[in-house]
This record gives sequence, structure tokens and C-alpha cells, in this order.
Amino acid sequence: MLNLLLNLAIFIVPSLVVWNQIIFYIYGKNYNAANLILHDNGINLPKLSIIVPTKGERIDVIQGLINNIYEARWDKNKLEIIIVSDDDQAYFDKLLSTLIIPPGLDVKIFRREKRLGYKSGALAFGLQKSTGDLILTLDVDARIEKDSLIRAYNHMVNLGCDAVTMEWHGYSNISTSLARALMVSTVLTSRSILRGRDKLGLKVLPIGCGTIFKRNALEAVNGWDYTMVQDDYELGTRLINRGFRICASSSPVYVEVPDNLIAFYVQQTRWAMGTMEVLSRRFKYIVSSNIKIWQKIEIIAYLSQYIPIILTFISATVFGIAGFLGIRLSMSLSMFVIWAITLSVYAIIFVNSSKRSGLDTITAIKALGRLSAYTVGISPFLLVGTLNAFKKTRTYIVTPKGKKAKSNIGYPILAFGIFFLLSAFLYMFRGDFLTFIWLAYYSIAFLYTFIAYIKGL
Repeated sequence: MLNLLLNLAIFIVPSLVVWNQIIFYIYGKNYNAANLILHDNGINLPKLSIIVPTKGERIDVIQGLINNIYEARWDKNKLEIIIVSDDDQAYFDKLLSTLIIPPGLDVKIFRREKRLGYKSGALAFGLQKSTGDLILTLDVDARIEKDSLIRAYNHMVNLGCDAVTMEWHGYSNISTSLARALMVSTVLTSRSILRGRDKLGLKVLPIGCGTIFKRNALEAVNGWDYTMVQDDYELGTRLINRGFRICASSSPVYVEVPDNLIAFYVQQTRWAMGTMEVLSRRFKYIVSSNIKIWQKIEIIAYLSQYIPIILTFISATVFGIAGFLGIRLSMSLSMFVIWAITLSVYAIIFVNSSKRSGLDTITAIKALGRLSAYTVGISPFLLVGTLNAFKKTRTYIVTPKGKKAKSNIGYPILAFGIFFLLSAFLYMFRGDFLTFIWLAYYSIAFLYTFIAYIKGL
């Protein structure tokens, strides 16, 4: 029984998750539900408040966002930007004296004296200070196209939505293999978990950067909960519970992706903690929602998105320990084949999508390989992050995108790499070549990630 459960955890559970994303992507990539054109003549547009939380961000990045929004199509008399700073007084004063506000653009800059919570607390503060009928949340490094706001609002009006998500497109100021992979996977993921799920009648959860909300919907659920680290999904569970509809549009918002291992580790471990935090603390909102049972199950499965990676790590560890203790465990060839075919199909989709983004096949394969290795390499920390969701006190670390950060994650990664490699050879000596091949493959991901850590990639 243990052997069967381990094989299911390593091969079948991840395969189901990947096929789930593939199906969502197929449905979502050509989904354009709102095709009518809304004219931005000022009369039809409500007032829009854009809330931008910031802490420790470079002033030129904030200035870039202000300039970017200024170029967007929207009546400037019905647009305000609410910048909420959690910086110290000295940096805040520098912010006030340095930023150049374009003429006719209403930009309000606040500093939170009482910093309740993290990003969700800043958003709650911004909501209190805002006056718009619509509320858009953007990260300070986000960028939009000229017609992004109009297109998203058009979608909201045509479909009668209470909130609408924009489609994430990744960008990076530093071109690395990881950044290139994340730029491709960001589009794939956004089209599957947002537009694909929407088309299939599943419940869409808002995204933290690039969701437009109707003010009355936010006020009906008392806005953001500053005690929660994950600001977007937890708000979505409460909106769905109250019967509000969240739609997914194809309107683009460009988000900066991590360009190095440490930034990727910080982002993913925070998201692993956040999704489990929402699942554990908002579970009652999900199950008590007036939606179909299969929609509830899908939301729960969606919020469990990091569990397959963690299960694979735990199961691989059990195989490794069993190898050292002489306990006979073996991997199923049939399940291995299913897993291998699944990953091959996803790789083909990834490469084809990469080509549309201007990458050649070899570069795309290398990028996917690095992303896959990093994901495996940080899997022990994803487990820790998930467990941290159950702690009473939880912390929020801003992803250090565009700059180098320090961490000591490399040596545990090396230790696991050596452990899995040695256990692989033990299985080889016993004639179990399939288990040897898989454990060796798994160990290489850890060792590759450690080398990247040493090189600062």
C-alpha cells in the first residue's frame, strides 16, 4: 500500500495537475468573451482609484508607474492614484520631494503611521483614502498598455461582473534564463487559471496586481483583511461567498518576474504560505458559498496548488530513506510513462508559446529546464512555507526583483541533492534501474540549483 501511495504522489498527482493546467490553457488562450468596444468619452466612465502599495522601492520605479498610468486611456478627471508608503519618514519625505506629477493627474501619497499587516493592510488603508467607484490594485513595478484599463472595464460592463482580472504578462529588466522561462510560464498560467477557468464556469479568484473591483463589492465584504498575508485569494473567497462575480479579461498588465534563484525562492515560498493560509482560514467561506459543489472542490484544489510539489519531495525522501535502510520499494513503470508523456506534452506547449515570444527552441528548453530545476530545488522550503501558514504570526517578505539578495538556502539544497544521488546509486546496485533513473534525475535538479546558487544566478 505504501509503495502504491508513493507512486501516486510522485507520478499521478502531478500528472493530473499538469493536465488540468493544459486543459484550462487550451480553453483560455482564445477566450475573448467581451468584444464590444466601449468609448472612453468621459461620460460613460466612472471614477477609478488605483491603489499602489510601496515599501523600499526605488523612486524611479514609482515614477515610471505614474508616467505609465498617465498615458493610459481614461478620463483624467475621473482618475486618482493612491500611493500608500510603508517607508520611514526620511525616505517618504524624499519621495514627496522627488516625484514629478504630470499635469492634470491626481496623485495622492500617504504614509501609514500605524502599519497594520503587510500589503493587505496597505490596500485596506488605500481603500479608506480612495474616492473612486472602481478600485484597481497595482504593484509599483507593474505596467499597463494604453488601452488596458478601457478593455478591462469593457469586459466588466459587458458581462456584468463585480470584479475583473487583467491578464498577467511577465517582463524583466535583467535578461536571464529564469526570467525568460517565467515570462512564458506567466502567460501560460494566467490564461489557464484565469481565462480558462472562467470559460469553463469555474470561480475566478482575483489577482493581487491587476484586478478592478467595484467599490460596493469591496465595501460589502469590508475590504481587505490586514491580518492575512495573501491579499488577493482571501478577498476572493469572501466575495464569492457573498455572491459577487469575478471575471477574467484578456486586458494585459505587465508584472516584473524574478530573475534569480533567491528572488524566485522568496516569491514562491511566500505564495506557498499564502495559498495554504487562505485555504485553512477561509475554508468555511468556500464550503458555505452558494455555488455548485464541483466549483467548491475546484477552488480547494486550486488553493492546494503547491501540494503536488511537496508530495513529490516527501515521497522522494521516503524512497531515499528506504534505500539506505534496505526497505524494498520500487517505482511503477506504467505510472512513470504517464508522467513522462504528461511532461512532454507540457514541454511542447511551453516551447511553442516561447517561440511566439521570440525565443528559439534551444533557449526555450534551457529556460524550462532551469525553471523546473529551481522548483524542485526549493521544494523543501515550499514545505516549510506551507507549514508556516498555520503559525499564529506570519511574515511577508517582498520579492527582491531586479536586485541581488542574500540567503543561506544553498547548503540544504546541496545536502538533499547528495542524499538523493547516493540513494539512487543504492537502487542501481540492487538492480532497480527505474527508481535509480528517477532519483538520479531528481537529485540533478537539486545539484543544478546549488550550482546556480553558488554562481548567484
